[in-house]
Amino acid sequence: MKSKPTPRPIKNPLHGLIQKATGAPLADLAMIENIMRDNIFHSTLDWQTSEQLSSAARQAFNLLNENRDMYEFSRTSALAAFNEMRAAEASR
Repeated sequence: MKSKPTPRPIKNPLHGLIQKATGAPLADLAMIENIMRDNIFHSTLDWQTSEQLSSAARQAFNLLNENRDMYEFSRTSALAAFNEMRAAEASR
C-alpha cells in the first residue's frame, strides 16, 4: 500500500498565512501575494496585522478565481519579458 507523499513545506511565512487563510493551492500563493500588494493594499505588506493579511488573502483569492485568465496572462507576460531581458543581458 502506497503512503501519501508528504506535502512540500512552505518556506515563505506569508505564503503559509495565505494558504491557511484561503486553502489555495501552492501554485496560486505567489499570485495571491501579488494581488494583495497591487490590488488590495496598493503597498507593501509588512505594516499589516495578521488579521488584515488573512482578510486580504481571502479577497485576493476571490479576485484571482474571478479573473484567473487575466492574472495568469499578466504573470506569463511579465515572466516572458523578464526572460527576454535576461537573455539580452547574457548575450552582451
